[in-house]
This record gives sequence, structure tokens and C-alpha cells, in this order.
Amino acid sequence: MALTSWILIIITGLLAIIPVLGYISLLLVWIIAPLVIIFAIVILTRGATGQGILLILLAILLIPWSFLAPTVSTLLLGASINTQEQAQEKQIVVNLNSIATAKSQFAVDAGAATGSAVTMTELTKYLGGKAIQPIVGETYDPHPIGEAPTAKLPSNKSLASHKAGEEITATSASTPSSSTEAAAASPSPSPSASAEEEEE
Repeated sequence: MALTSWILIIITGLLAIIPVLGYISLLLVWIIAPLVIIFAIVILTRGATGQGILLILLAILLIPWSFLAPTVSTLLLGASINTQEQAQEKQIVVNLNSIATAKSQFAVDAGAATGSAVTMTELTKYLGGKAIQPIVGETYDPHPIGEAPTAKLPSNKSLASHKAGEEITATSASTPSSSTEAAAASPSPSPSASAEEEEE
């Protein structure tokens, strides 16, 4: 019974650590905790006082652990995924800005007017001779001269705040951090002169 109790506690405790799936332990604990307590009481009656008391304490602690552990692990997983997706989104913006710069250089060299069609193949020369590498399987469309290039996500892939299959532009993919940087870079409005200062 002691060995069985330890196995049940360890398995339930480890299961609780798994993100999302760990919430199963929250259901199992209401069966396992009473069972371990019963085993512990039997162990106490057989003279193993220390082990019996320890099992009872662990069985009681297993209840809050089965709620806290999966909650923390799930939150950490969500934060990790969010950070990764933000990094991927930033890289896509870098690619879009590179395409926009290449289009500007192409338009100057070719004398292309606004609305002139341009392909990614034609821009390769202005991208260092290398093709733009997809980050999450997105496809890039340079669009005609004068229009912003876009990156279309795969139909089965969402990214950050963008839905699956959505087209991303450099402006639509601006993240909170970039918005903060832009706000810091913009000059703050100068205070208006008071009436006394104007008279002077």
C-alpha cells in the first residue's frame, strides 16, 4: 500500500506539470487523494507512523498542486508561444521592408511609373541576389509600384494577432514594442507660450 500510494502521488504530480493536459490531474486527484489517505491510515495502524503521516500530508497538498501546476505551466507555454510568434512577425516585417526598399531601387533604375507591375524575380537583384525566405510558410507579393508589399499566411497558420490566410503588411504587423519605439522617436509637442510670454 505504501508503494502504491507513492506511485499514485508521483504520477499525479508529474501529470499536473504538463501544460493544458495537466488539468486531467484536477479530476483524478479527487479519487487518488482519498485513496492515498485511506492507505495511509491503514499504514498508521500498522505502526509506520512517520510514513503514514507523510502520505496524508502529500495527499492533501496534491489537491492545490493539481490546480496550480497545470495553470502555471499552461501560462508559461502561452507566453513562450506568444514571444516566438512576435519574433516571427518581426522577421516578416523585416522581409517586407526589404522588398519595399528593393522596389524603390527597381523603380529608379527601370524608370517604372506608379502602378507598374513588378515580380519577386525582378527584385532578386536588389535583394542581394537572394530570394526572400519564408518564416512560417508565408508567400510574398511585391504588388505594383506605389503599393505596399504583403505576406500572406498559410491557410492553416495563424500568427500573433493575424488569422490564418491573412495578408500582412509592414504597418498591420506593427507590434506594441515597435509602436512604443515610434512614439519615443516622435518629437513631443512644444508647450504653447503663455499670454505674458507672447507680450514680451
